[in-house]
Amino acid sequence: MDYILKEPLISYLTEKRNAFSGNQLANKLRNEFPNAIQDIIIDKARYKVVGSPGKGNWTECPWIAILDKLITETPQSGYYPVFLFKADMTGVYLSLNQGVTEIKDNYKRDSKNVLKLRALDFRAKLDISPQDLLEIDLQSNTSNAKLYEAGNIVAKYYPVNALPNLEKLKADLFRFINLYEELTFNDTQLNEESTLSAVEKKQYRLHFRIERNTSISKKVKLAKGYVCEACAFDFKLMYGETGKNFIEAHHLKPISSLGIGKFQINIKTDFAVLCSNCHSMIHRLKDPSDLNNLRAIITK
Repeated sequence: MDYILKEPLISYLTEKRNAFSGNQLANKLRNEFPNAIQDIIIDKARYKVVGSPGKGNWTECPWIAILDKLITETPQSGYYPVFLFKADMTGVYLSLNQGVTEIKDNYKRDSKNVLKLRALDFRAKLDISPQDLLEIDLQSNTSNAKLYEAGNIVAKYYPVNALPNLEKLKADLFRFINLYEELTFNDTQLNEESTLSAVEKKQYRLHFRIERNTSISKKVKLAKGYVCEACAFDFKLMYGETGKNFIEAHHLKPISSLGIGKFQINIKTDFAVLCSNCHSMIHRLKDPSDLNNLRAIITK
């Protein structure tokens, strides 16, 4: 897998002089290299790996990102580990970084400051090593490169003349994925019982992370409709057009079945659509996955 870093660092600047369309190295950055990383990731269903040499033309800083689908399915938003190649190809960073496109669209001129502040907040939730880099330099003046520099949370640097061997690279990648999962769990605010074990807390956080994922919620609502499955409340009947297509998705799968790192979801059986009141009340039950119990309380 070490060739994933070596080949671009050695060949990219030369290949940039050639046509972009149909270029072999560009195709490897989009397909072969991401697939090689995907093959070594344990939880292949939860993560997807994407790479880019640019869109329509060569980018100064190609990249390969590992996306947790509970956080984001696009490198334009969220946060994720990413290999970021320096523009002069003297080295490459493995960086836990942030999607910059969505931030840029929302915050315009303040994007860099927003990314820096968010990076500080993310770091506060992680157990960071003294060897972790808090600043990166991509040797590029392009706007996206500057935003990636601002968005860096922690990073590891590999100079072209001292690339890691395969085992070291795997170890570093797995550590950054673990940091990613730690950040995923810690970035979810829950009222936790003090008696919960560390594993149970992680299961609760994963449960809520799945439930709050917007792309999953949309699929649940399209599949199950917009009438509360507990009390049959219909927002459209009550509020007219204002309430059209409004409902909340609730994850029913018992947290005890959510092994850490596992990501298997059945849209129709693992979720319920609930009105706001029922959604709040089911979370007050001893077992928030027991929809029948909530129905029985409503019937009484």
